[in-house]
Amino acid sequence: MMDNIMVIIIALLLILTTMIFFFGSFYLVLESVYGTIFQKPFFVHLYLNLKKLPENQLVILKGKFEFFKKLPQNEQTFFEHRVAVFLEKYPFYGREGLVVTDEMKVKIAATSTMLTFGMQKYRYTVFDRIILYPDIYYSQTNKAYHKGEFNPRLKTLVFSWKHFEEGFEFENDNLNLGLHEFSHTLHFQCLQNTSISSILYRVNYEKLLREVNHKPNHDRLLQSGYFRDYAFSNQLEFIAVILEHFFETPEKFKQYFPELYQNVKRMINYKE
Repeated sequence: MMDNIMVIIIALLLILTTMIFFFGSFYLVLESVYGTIFQKPFFVHLYLNLKKLPENQLVILKGKFEFFKKLPQNEQTFFEHRVAVFLEKYPFYGREGLVVTDEMKVKIAATSTMLTFGMQKYRYTVFDRIILYPDIYYSQTNKAYHKGEFNPRLKTLVFSWKHFEEGFEFENDNLNLGLHEFSHTLHFQCLQNTSISSILYRVNYEKLLREVNHKPNHDRLLQSGYFRDYAFSNQLEFIAVILEHFFETPEKFKQYFPELYQNVKRMINYKE
């Protein structure tokens, strides 16, 4: 009798596993088709258990981060959840005597969340720690002084806190160290990942490059003076710089280069 019951249980488990695999595969195909047609994922915000920030961290988020203040109430709840997940996942380390505070952590986590808020997959796997220096620091990796860097080999993200803060102090100068370095991490992540968000990023990134590399467009970008010269160092820096502009001076960006603006918007599935 017991043997028969065990056989039935095993058979049911096999059937259930097969069904889960089938429907999972079907969903992935369907989502890929949907994403190709509509240039966005099925959903962005779907959480089984919404996390909350401690009151002191929520006060910082509400008081210090303009992007958060402008969101509808339901999206503020999603944003808070993602910030809380970020703070749980990544440890922060201060160097040269810098004491890492909750304000530092929240501002950094919120900057990352702002950049990826339109993306279904928002947890980074390409870094696992964040190091903060009080000012410009000397990098042993490439023997040079830096304000910030992303090191994929060491899975480390590094910021000069002084220069990170300047990105908040001047909100429309198109210089935002946090956005710049997180743009590098996002780019590296999306080139490796197979999620729908990464696929849409890559597809629109390739469209963007074709548009930018078209000589008349490229000449116009250079002559406009809108993007700083550093943007034209290489493709990685160009993406980082245009994402700084996208968030800091969106109206000017939209006015000067509407097609490029739309490509960036689709690339990160940004909702205005």
